[in-house]
Amino acid sequence: MASFGWKRKIGEKVSKATSQQFEAEAAGEKDVVQNEEGSWLQASKRRKEALQEGCAQKSKQLKDEGASLAENKRYREAIQKWDEALQLTPNDASLYEMKAQ
Repeated sequence: MASFGWKRKIGEKVSKATSQQFEAEAAGEKDVVQNEEGSWLQASKRRKEALQEGCAQKSKQLKDEGASLAENKRYREAIQKWDEALQLTPNDASLYEMKAQ
């Protein structure tokens, strides 16, 4: 089996100025990509935190609505509100307690 080899040698028809310019542009593009990735990750984290805060507020509102419905002896509607709140914040133990009573 014959070994593989390029016909032209590296740098045969490429000037040093052109190769240096190409390397500088490649390094600049790499920095831009890294900066874009960083800003994208930060934006994603901020969005996730905002959504979690919104879920917590909506869950608290549903919890309070369920409590007022339970006080008015509208138990089925109260349980529905608490179920909706549990979908938003499944780690809230007080919702499970209210639903159990």
